[in-house]
Parts: sequence; C-alpha cells; structure tokens
Amino acid sequence: MQKKIKSYVAPKDAATIIIIKLKKKKSYVLMGKRPESSKFMPGVYVFPGGKLEKEDFLVNEFFKLKNHITKQKLKTRSDKHTLALLLAAIRETSEETGLYLAEKKSFNQKPNFVNNAWKEYFQKSYKPCTDKLLFFGRAITPAFLKIRFHARFFIAFSNDFKGTLKTNGELENLEWVLLENVKNNKIADVTEFMINEIIKLENNFKELNKKASFPMFTWKNNKRWIKWENIY
Repeated sequence: MQKKIKSYVAPKDAATIIIIKLKKKKSYVLMGKRPESSKFMPGVYVFPGGKLEKEDFLVNEFFKLKNHITKQKLKTRSDKHTLALLLAAIRETSEETGLYLAEKKSFNQKPNFVNNAWKEYFQKSYKPCTDKLLFFGRAITPAFLKIRFHARFFIAFSNDFKGTLKTNGELENLEWVLLENVKNNKIADVTEFMINEIIKLENNFKELNKKASFPMFTWKNNKRWIKWENIY
C-alpha cells in the first residue's frame, strides 16, 4: 500500500501590530476576538493584523516612505518587501480597528489605489507612519496546519494613532486589555509568548531600541521552538 505524502503549505506573509496604551503606570494592549465562523483560529483573541496584499507593495510609489528596518530583521527578499510588510501591518490595523498610524499630509496628486483602506488614507490626508513601528519578532505557523502564515510582529503606541476605535466585524469584543490579564482570554501560544516578552520589559519600552536579537517562534517535532536571531 502506497504511503500518502502530506502536502506542504507554504506560509503567507503577514504582519501584526501590538498596540501599547500606557495609563497610570500600567500597560494595556488592543485585542479582539476572531469570530467563531473564522477558518483560522476561531474564537481566539488576537492583535490586529493580517496578510500582505499586492497593493501594499505598490502604494509607496505614492507615499514615498523611507525604510527604517533592515530586511535582515524581517527575513524579507528586499527593502521593498520589508516596507510592504510595514504598510500591511498599518493597513490591516486601520481596517480592523478604525485606528490610523499616520500623520497629516497634503497630497498634490490623486493615487490610483484599489484597496479601500488605502483610499481612506488619501481621503483623510493621512501619510502612514512606518517609522513608528518597532520590530518585535517573527512567527511561522506550524507545518501541520493547512492555513499558514509567516507573521512579523511590531509594537506601536496608542498616542501615535489617529481615529476612533471601531470594528469592521473581523474582530469582535475589540478592547484594551490590561497586559497581565491577556492570558485570561483564549489566546494562541505565540500570543502568550509575545505577551510574556512584553511583560519582561517592565514598561521600560526604551529597551526596544537596544535589542540586538529577536525571537522567531514556531513548532518543530510537535514542540514549541524558539530561535533568537542576532541582527548584528
């Protein structure tokens, strides 16, 4: 009898933002619950984010942003690929939360955007602030799952965002959760790992600029596997 060979599913590029809100010396993070009808992680609390789209590569022809994160950190093919992931994180967050990591900017020309989120940036005269994103780590969905992502995690701070918190339905129960209480909800193992790493900072977020190594979280041989990658 011929042994059935499992098909390999290549992970899709994705990006997510862990938004930190500091209030009365306590840290909160913005999270929402994925609907029970979701194909990927139903009923699980997550940070806003999603997969990289084709237009995330193209919009910088209009915004003309400079890349401040090296491709070595994100393990990308090029600087353009890196910048596209930063923009994907910003776009997905604005779609799911109504919050825009952006600054006011007057544009002299009209772009040819297809994606509605990027159209809103132009209509609101918003220029994405990719320089406000701090890289925090990577994660690759285990090979035994049919839906897989190679996600890059970024940190940003709530006071750098514009807009009013609202959901488009992709995330339910969208709210600010006290950092220490995140693990009271149903969360993925990678979310738990990232939260633990943030707790270790003890609200000293200036240390992020000094980090010389970043985690890559995945599974190997049916066990959690974490590799710390040096960038220098």
